[in-house]
Amino acid sequence: MTKYTEKIDEETGESVFTFNAELVKVGETVLKNSNEKDYKIVEVKFHLPDGKLVERSAMCYASNYEHGLEVGKSYLTTLSFDEEGNPQLRMSHLSNANRATVEDFSGLFQVQQQLIEKDLVI
Repeated sequence: MTKYTEKIDEETGESVFTFNAELVKVGETVLKNSNEKDYKIVEVKFHLPDGKLVERSAMCYASNYEHGLEVGKSYLTTLSFDEEGNPQLRMSHLSNANRATVEDFSGLFQVQQQLIEKDLVI
């Protein structure tokens, strides 16, 4: 299942969501957006919030695809909404697959508390 993380866009104040999506295909054509930035259309695969597995197109800017992309690998993808409320997907070159989780460090705070208590006893 796809895990969505909500963040607030500092420029717009709007909610955006990040998640991992598997790269299925990278388009050949280099396009330009309204700011003259180069991008390609990529096809990504992920689960919708209702659990349905889908493939959708996303933008991938040159500053990302120039790092190299690998079909079949998961990349950090951002979901935002335009002025009309339509979803917009942007895929980065960052792989978020092995990102640390809270569970990785669950015992850390217990150990810290034990050290403090032991320090007080000595």
